[in-house]
Amino acid sequence: MRIVATMAFLVMLLLMATVSPHAETSVEAEVCTSIEERMPMGKAASFPADVDEVCLWTRVTGATDTTFVTHVWSHNGVEKASVELPVRSTNWRTWSRKKILPEWLGDWEVKVKDASGTVLATVAFKIVATTE
Repeated sequence: MRIVATMAFLVMLLLMATVSPHAETSVEAEVCTSIEERMPMGKAASFPADVDEVCLWTRVTGATDTTFVTHVWSHNGVEKASVELPVRSTNWRTWSRKKILPEWLGDWEVKVKDASGTVLATVAFKIVATTE
């Protein structure tokens, strides 16, 4: 009986650890040209003006409840788009896409924010003139 009680207590501790509201959430983020099998492809720090679109791939680990993240896309300091994306497990991959007009050269940044608006990650990249 004592072994069963000890095992039950250990299982309870394990379950409490996996659903703790104080668990650390971490984020990976990559800017890329496409997503294949839920993974980023064509990762780079700069893209030519004729790229058409870029993606921000994000992996969120450690979320203990269904929540969301927001991708905030900015060009030269001006917000161009804000995309809210669900997070539905403790290891969740998601992404958003942004069409790029050829004249949108310069510095870009995408901030990944949690449900409370805290910035979890920032990814910077450039759109550069296409060489002929």
